[in-house]
Amino acid sequence: MTSKQFRTPLTAALLMAAASIAVLASSPAVAAPLKLTTAVNNALAEEQKAEQKGDMAAAQAAIDKAKAVSGLTDNDNYMINRISINVGIKSNNHAAAAAAAEGAADSPVIPEEDKVQITKFALILANEQKHTDKALGYAKKLAATNPTDSSVLSNITVAYFNAKDYAGAQAMIQKQIDADKAAGKPVARDTLQNLLDVQVAQKDEAGAETTLEQLVAEFNDPKDWTQMIDVAISSKGIRDVEVIWLGRLLFLVGATPSAQDSNLFGATASHATFFGDALVAQQHGGSGFPDPTARAEADKKTIPAQITAGLKQNGEYNVKLAEALYSYGMYPEAEAAAKLAISKGGAKDATEPPMVLGQALAAQGKYDDAIAAFGQVQGGGPATARITRLWTAYAKIKKNPPAATASAAPAK
Repeated sequence: MTSKQFRTPLTAALLMAAASIAVLASSPAVAAPLKLTTAVNNALAEEQKAEQKGDMAAAQAAIDKAKAVSGLTDNDNYMINRISINVGIKSNNHAAAAAAAEGAADSPVIPEEDKVQITKFALILANEQKHTDKALGYAKKLAATNPTDSSVLSNITVAYFNAKDYAGAQAMIQKQIDADKAAGKPVARDTLQNLLDVQVAQKDEAGAETTLEQLVAEFNDPKDWTQMIDVAISSKGIRDVEVIWLGRLLFLVGATPSAQDSNLFGATASHATFFGDALVAQQHGGSGFPDPTARAEADKKTIPAQITAGLKQNGEYNVKLAEALYSYGMYPEAEAAAKLAISKGGAKDATEPPMVLGQALAAQGKYDDAIAAFGQVQGGGPATARITRLWTAYAKIKKNPPAATASAAPAK
């Protein structure tokens, strides 16, 4: 697995979060009283009037006037920088806002009551402007205050991540997870996504895959499903029947399959003579295997006879019949054949009867029964346990959709 398989909101959505910018823009323009040079004080008073009127050009002109005063003191520079943060944000000049925030945060006269707030603003903007060294310094200062605010923790995480201090980033993510748990809140999606990014950067493949499974199970995002199934379908030791199980799940969850996955699903299903699955793969762009249309039509004509024959056949015959029936969308019939396979015994692969039974039950909306059936899957190959967990997660999601999925809000 490589990091190319995962999204990275650490340097995108998180840094440019509107909430962070809104906080910056609404920060108070006046700090604790500091003695200023008279000319600077007068210029900044002009700036405040202009900013209150929304005239940002005049506000910037007043700041430039303050900067031009000769003999500026540390107090003067601090207040000029502090006020310039607002002007830069409101003028959409984030580079200027970052320079001002960094100047204020680094000031030797920054009032004690301003330190956390100004350092936080400096961190957000330094992250955004990719001032990695500066951001890391601010992150360490804030980390020493043992913050619990999610915005602060997230931005500290970003700074560590960008500086390639992955252990530090993971420690901050754990603090966020602990804070959420202490507040009785579920772990936020961004927190898990950040953890995933850090694990990938550390080449912790097992940890990353576990986190991705958690994302899939808790948030039901088709993009996460796409990534997870792409990882699972390329697992070492995966069996042909498991490729088919994953291919079925791929389309059920609304994932966007790669051409490689569609081709693999179709070819494997065709080889197994599950022509309904091969048709699904073909309909989604799969190629590289014979057109299954004619063979599917011919096979479906004999289905009643195959079902009748199953009553006198063993478990192996019936489980393969159940797979074929499922592939044609004949879910009640697939359920019956899978149950017959279990009762008769003799299936060569002990994982197959309960797995296809669970799939058929889930397709009929019998989610509790499906979950119970998946719980009976034991043994198999190296990929079996994960594939079973994914199907179980699907059934649980269908039974109790996550809030974001249940709403009418568009998927991210």
